[in-house]
Amino acid sequence: MTSLTIPGPYHRHVDHESGQLFHVNPITGEIIARNDIVLPKSRNAEFQAWAAQRRADANLTTDHTSAQSSLSKAAPVVEAVEPIAKQGRGRPKTVFTNPAAAFMPFLTVPDPLPWVDDIIHGSILISAGRSNGKINVKTRAVIGALFLSEISTDSCMTSEHTLRTAQRIAKAARHAAHGIASYVERHPALKAELEAELAIEALFRAS
Repeated sequence: MTSLTIPGPYHRHVDHESGQLFHVNPITGEIIARNDIVLPKSRNAEFQAWAAQRRADANLTTDHTSAQSSLSKAAPVVEAVEPIAKQGRGRPKTVFTNPAAAFMPFLTVPDPLPWVDDIIHGSILISAGRSNGKINVKTRAVIGALFLSEISTDSCMTSEHTLRTAQRIAKAARHAAHGIASYVERHPALKAELEAELAIEALFRAS
């Protein structure tokens, strides 16, 4: 089992029959801890539980500082809507350089890893919101946007989406991209494994 599935120091084993979650030492097989599995009533309840856990995390302040530093380094590139001759008219388009794009094939294929799925769903709830109890954008649309090297409303537009929906998809994807990049930065073993995968892929393409 690799860091791409379990970035922490211990392996996790879910026993659905007993309803317990075991944390196991991968070397000795010793059970370090066990907890009862408490299933959330909904995706929103799951996100709220995760949010409460994050608020109680002693590393939250450090993570916030790191995220803010990443934000300042990955400042959006702003392009004018109108030609230079008409500068000053219209709203500028925001084009966001995606810091997680290169990692996405390893984190979401064939399915998103659990922690990636959590970040994406949390980002959708925060950035895209709900209307009449229904999430405003589809998860697959946000995942698709996360594969783009640059995320903008235009790049998220398809025949299926209105302008407002494309804006929501882009906003949720930008939020998720920061979350995924920040998570990778906080887990050196995971980052090293991803970089090794990228290096192997580059060699394969060059051969």
